[in-house]
Amino acid sequence: MQLTITEQAKQVIRQATETNPDKQIQLRYDTEGCGCAVSGVPTIWLMEELFGECELLETNGIPVYIQSSQKVFFDEMMTIDYDKKVGALMLKSPAQILSSRMSILVK
Repeated sequence: MQLTITEQAKQVIRQATETNPDKQIQLRYDTEGCGCAVSGVPTIWLMEELFGECELLETNGIPVYIQSSQKVFFDEMMTIDYDKKVGALMLKSPAQILSSRMSILVK
């Protein structure tokens, strides 16, 4: 999987990691509270220890991990961008918008 992070999105992610310097970044398909394991939302988790068996994604600068079993919920090529109008991160691929308001959660 390849993940491109725009410069504006990098700034937002760096702000979150600067206040949590001991945390690693994990892209998650968060199903907590969604009622079903296949109903979830893409989320960035900042965590001391990665959850599950993880692999490092190919990115353009910021190290991001993904749980191997969750790769099926994402596209092969994705971009994290920042939408100034709504003040939120957006996860998209050439085929679709996976999340128009992606959260960063500190775990």
